[in-house]
Amino acid sequence: MKKAIVLGADNGYMDKVETTIKSVCAYNDNIKFYVFNDDLPSEWFRIMNQRLKAIHSEIVNVKISNNHLRKYRLPTAHLSYAAYFRFFIPDILKEDKVLYLDSDIIVNGDLTPLFAIDLGDGPVAAVRDELQQTNFNSGVLLINNAHWREHAISTKLFELADQYHEVEFGDQGILNRFFVGQWKELDVNYNFMVGMDTIATRFQKDEWYVKANQYESEVSVIHYTDEKPWSAVYNNRLGDKWWFFYALDWSDIILRKEIIKHGLDELTEKEKYHTAIFTNACEMEHLEFLIKALPEVHFHILAHTTFASQVVDLQRYLNVSIYPQFNPYNFENVLSKIDFYLDINHFNEIMNITQEIHKLGKPIFAFDNTSKDPTGGSQIFSSQTPEAMVVAIKAYLNSLDK
Repeated sequence: MKKAIVLGADNGYMDKVETTIKSVCAYNDNIKFYVFNDDLPSEWFRIMNQRLKAIHSEIVNVKISNNHLRKYRLPTAHLSYAAYFRFFIPDILKEDKVLYLDSDIIVNGDLTPLFAIDLGDGPVAAVRDELQQTNFNSGVLLINNAHWREHAISTKLFELADQYHEVEFGDQGILNRFFVGQWKELDVNYNFMVGMDTIATRFQKDEWYVKANQYESEVSVIHYTDEKPWSAVYNNRLGDKWWFFYALDWSDIILRKEIIKHGLDELTEKEKYHTAIFTNACEMEHLEFLIKALPEVHFHILAHTTFASQVVDLQRYLNVSIYPQFNPYNFENVLSKIDFYLDINHFNEIMNITQEIHKLGKPIFAFDNTSKDPTGGSQIFSSQTPEAMVVAIKAYLNSLDK
């Protein structure tokens, strides 16, 4: 019997829901996908079904056009009324156990153990929300559909939504209000909420980073809450995993080629070396010159604030990443990969960064009008001759290859 997985999407999320499906199919066979929607084209479903045959799976176009969901209040811009589609599940699906997934999710392993969890007489299993600890996160729901049908849960959820959608946090608030004290808790492995990298800083929940670092390499389901990896700027972990499945050919998934065990680096051209700049100002001496002169180096630019437009526009160079309002994950991740540091920002130093770089044993390159190194251990160049810095950096990078 096929495992039932439900997703909800509108036309603007078609590529996102397909990316989620691709990730499921990389590790799982015998799946019956139900995609609840009111505007996805039939051609997409025909194409998808042809692909899924090879792994004994299928996809069902569940059209819900005549609905009143558009009237419900949505708490954030990235949420769609399609989030409420899951309320229709017991009215349409006949399977007794159903897995619901949001379309901003990547599955990173075999889902058989999740489907094997015994729900008993309980209506639903979910992972505790990292921010609202008394509630569950509704992005991954293992649903006792037999229970939902027997107790007319769909009707009751819509009645509750009609009454409380103005005061609750979207569909998640309604579900938690309804199932309070009735839900079974799943391990965080089944809904790893990477958006907490940003939110934990905002709400001073530093314990998240310890927990996340322990789980990151083993998670089965990655949930891109808060910021999305397809946004112009993404500050959280595991964004490359989403882009990997987005870019991965269906033929590689269907044939279970070795590449599905790898990552985005296999599909894109990556710079060989890394550097960083921590700054409180948009004035960075000869930055664009250095970016163009060192195409083999990836430049990571971090700030506690948002960036001025001239810094944002530097993303036109593919060897540049920016981290506005960076979080502890960005800080640790960038420092773990850099080969050298550029002390080229004007005005104040932040976070005693030059001392941190010296502790790492990495060289610092600076200009005479930007150096902030109290130890005097930096290599300092005249701002009038940035070419000299480029020569020195290239010589250093060449020494790393010997």
